[in-house]
Amino acid sequence: MSTFEECFVDAIKEAHVPPRPLENGECQTRAGRRCNLCFAVDLQYEDERRIKNTSLQKFWRQQFPTVQLSSLVCSPRERCYRTVTKRKAFASNGTVQLGLIGLTARGAQKPMDVMRCAIEPPEHAVIYDQTQQSLGKPYAEPLARELKYVIIKGSYTEFSVILNVHSISPTLVRSANTLSKSLTHVCDKITGVFLFEDDSDGSYYLGSAETRQARRFRKIFGKGEIYQTTLGRSFLYSPLSFSQVNQSIIEPMVTEARKLLDLNKTVGVFDLYCGYGLFGLCLSDRAKTVTGVDMSHASVASAIANSRRQKAENVRFVQSDITADSLPRTLKNAGQGDVVILDPPRSGTAEGVIELIAAKQPARVLHVFCEIDLISKEIERWEKSGYRVSRAIPFDMFPGTAEVEVMVLLEPDNERKRRVPPN
Repeated sequence: MSTFEECFVDAIKEAHVPPRPLENGECQTRAGRRCNLCFAVDLQYEDERRIKNTSLQKFWRQQFPTVQLSSLVCSPRERCYRTVTKRKAFASNGTVQLGLIGLTARGAQKPMDVMRCAIEPPEHAVIYDQTQQSLGKPYAEPLARELKYVIIKGSYTEFSVILNVHSISPTLVRSANTLSKSLTHVCDKITGVFLFEDDSDGSYYLGSAETRQARRFRKIFGKGEIYQTTLGRSFLYSPLSFSQVNQSIIEPMVTEARKLLDLNKTVGVFDLYCGYGLFGLCLSDRAKTVTGVDMSHASVASAIANSRRQKAENVRFVQSDITADSLPRTLKNAGQGDVVILDPPRSGTAEGVIELIAAKQPARVLHVFCEIDLISKEIERWEKSGYRVSRAIPFDMFPGTAEVEVMVLLEPDNERKRRVPPN
């Protein structure tokens, strides 16, 4: 069976849409090569969302012929939407080159030194360009030698720059401090600059989730947290916390979650993979209680601080793995009338997690998928555990790509229970 990306690519070819004209420096390298890392290089968003929605409906019918998929919820920001971006530091002939991660014909990583990416805010290009220039100066040599990634996180009005390095030393701190001054000089939207130490193999920027708590994290300049507002609520969170890459679509997602869960003051909410408390706190005014769980120490600390600032007294956040071993403690007070929302990482839920949630017989479960090709496998587990899909809504979290966020509402399959004879 085809992946969604294969369906999407085939539909683009069949549509015969002429390539869009590029602005100066957009979606191309300094040598003038056209970037091929996303579809924004060729498609206007109007064409993309039409083709993507058609592809989604076709893909969904192949997976779930009896379940209707809602139309694609489009991104409020069509391009320049990414509030989390990165550049990898590639060592080459004694110098360091920052680039997007391209692949050679043999599958090895290579830098794509794209001047201005269509799906990133233009200010990000300014920051990366200034960083690249600075890395060639003598003062930056300690930093250039240890640099793995440059990451920008934040909103559309405030940026935090994170320098992901192999190790932190006094000379590197001085180097980073000087770089910080040059960056804030060219971009006044930078509100924080940080060093993050990570000596792992470099497969992930900001290190792996399993080791993140033990890593050294140091503020070089500015504010220590990132600020955002959602549905009138103010949030602050650590730069190490997970955050969605498209801030413009967060409010539509949270608004839809509130509708689908249909809460009242008798219902308890269990927010698994809660991050800095976004869903849990935005649902708290309609629920009896909210219990949020996440494995990240930084995220849970931010969530607790956010609940205190918002004076949400019916909310509790706990740091814990979400596994078959830990989940019984998390859900020990869950009742049949309660609801669960889970927004796991791209790899999906651990073995036994879905089955344990279903065993508690929640009235509704809202499962958010950021990997569409994983849905079939996970939904099969829900169905075997006595739950059925009642709504499925795709959100264009990642315009320009073949990735889609899908919000799936699951409810007890009472018909199936009646068909299954008792033991």
